[in-house]
Amino acid sequence: MSFTIRPIREEKKPGKFRKYAVIGTGILEAAVHLYHQMRHREEEVIESQKRTRFLKRSVTVLLAGLLILLLLIGTLKVLARIKVISLSSMVRVVSTAPAHDEHGFTNMLLLGEGNSDHDGVDLTDTVMVVSLDPSATKSAVMLSLPRDLYFLSTEKMGKGRVNSLYRDYKSSLIRKGTERGEASAESMRELAREIGKALGLQIHGTIKLNFSGFEQTIDALGGIDIDVPEDLIDSEYPGPNYTYEEFRIGKGLQHLDGATALKYARSRHSTSDFSRSARQQQIIVAASEKAKDKGILKSPRKISDIMGIVSKNMETTFQARELLGFADFAKKIDRQNIINMQLSDQNGLFGGLSEGGGFLYAPPREEFDGAAVFLPVSIPEFPITWKQLQALVTLLTTHREAFIDPPSILIANAGAKEGSARLLGAELTRYGFNVIKTRNFAKSPNTPFDRSWMSVRQDNTKNMEPTLSLLSGLFDFTEMKTPPEGSFGEEKPDLLIVLGKDYRYDPLQDLLR
Repeated sequence: MSFTIRPIREEKKPGKFRKYAVIGTGILEAAVHLYHQMRHREEEVIESQKRTRFLKRSVTVLLAGLLILLLLIGTLKVLARIKVISLSSMVRVVSTAPAHDEHGFTNMLLLGEGNSDHDGVDLTDTVMVVSLDPSATKSAVMLSLPRDLYFLSTEKMGKGRVNSLYRDYKSSLIRKGTERGEASAESMRELAREIGKALGLQIHGTIKLNFSGFEQTIDALGGIDIDVPEDLIDSEYPGPNYTYEEFRIGKGLQHLDGATALKYARSRHSTSDFSRSARQQQIIVAASEKAKDKGILKSPRKISDIMGIVSKNMETTFQARELLGFADFAKKIDRQNIINMQLSDQNGLFGGLSEGGGFLYAPPREEFDGAAVFLPVSIPEFPITWKQLQALVTLLTTHREAFIDPPSILIANAGAKEGSARLLGAELTRYGFNVIKTRNFAKSPNTPFDRSWMSVRQDNTKNMEPTLSLLSGLFDFTEMKTPPEGSFGEEKPDLLIVLGKDYRYDPLQDLLR
């Protein structure tokens, strides 16, 4: 609509045209007023869209769950409250599936570091590799690396303990002029590449959380419940101003707030670095159970609280939409299907017992300027390789069904070279199999068998197929027998493995092709 206003002085009948002018001016003023209102509303819409885009770029990571970090945007909070759309529906709309490998696994590196006032700034004293399979097995594999694990060489980061590689490389990039934030991101990416190369695993992203974020997140969850396996007393727990204080916690079920959970995760003077890794994994699982059981993941207010905590204390190399995709993972992963392991020096090579993850040893300190470090056990002993650790990771990830609820195994020698049962039992234990005993097949006489065979206890209720398939493929234990009465002994294992004359020991690292 358009209007034409003519000067009054040009009209021959001013009274009549003055009336038209007044009417036209009123209409024009109304139009202008309407225009300004529309512009104001348009600006409000634009501003609202800007805020929405900003909120969508702001992620929250919930370090509880299967290390599955939950990103949410502020818009979800509003929409969920007015019930326009459900939280899960919005997540599906704006998220994207995280990157994954050819098996469908998403693998990540989790790092924990001190605050800026910590005496070891930028040291990543918690290093954990997590592999998620939300589809086939709905499982998570958690493998902790001790901070003193030593890398003899890397492509860009030099050599050193795994907990110092990030710090040293970040410092070198900053000295070369790289902006601090980009230097941190590039150091996380490079550390993930080096650890992934060493373990033979493609790592898709890194998440780093400091002590404050850890403590505040636990408090935001309302604390966690932990079953402490044994009394823990640490008289040299780090206190303020470079002092020490005592930390103690009793055996049994305990409710931990954020500060206590942090101490439980960090304490190491009365225990080993390996048991500390186990406690860290225990805390993550407990936080996951708390978040899911109490419905915290459905609470917009709790999510908003955690958003504020994480935004100040977390760094990640994942894209925002990928992080949001982890929300879907949280619903799919079965908490009963979490496989935990810590690398340690319990290798059984020097008379001690072997344990799961026991693939490290401590070389003489004088070879490392007096520093205490760990190197991977190698077969042959030299040169140092990561072959056994790569075999471990391959088994735990691509054959994870056999380790979710591993059956108990008894290995009996009935014709193989003396010591074969003990040797195989120790190796399978290090790789995470549940070997409860090794012995001769019979006390006397020990009747030999030409071929090795396996037998499943008749009243066993476990799903044995994954384990049977894996072992028969690795060792050619293809024959299944019904053994003589009493063969399972008092131990009553789920699975009996009998080594016959045909058995020859080969390192498992050489059997995985």
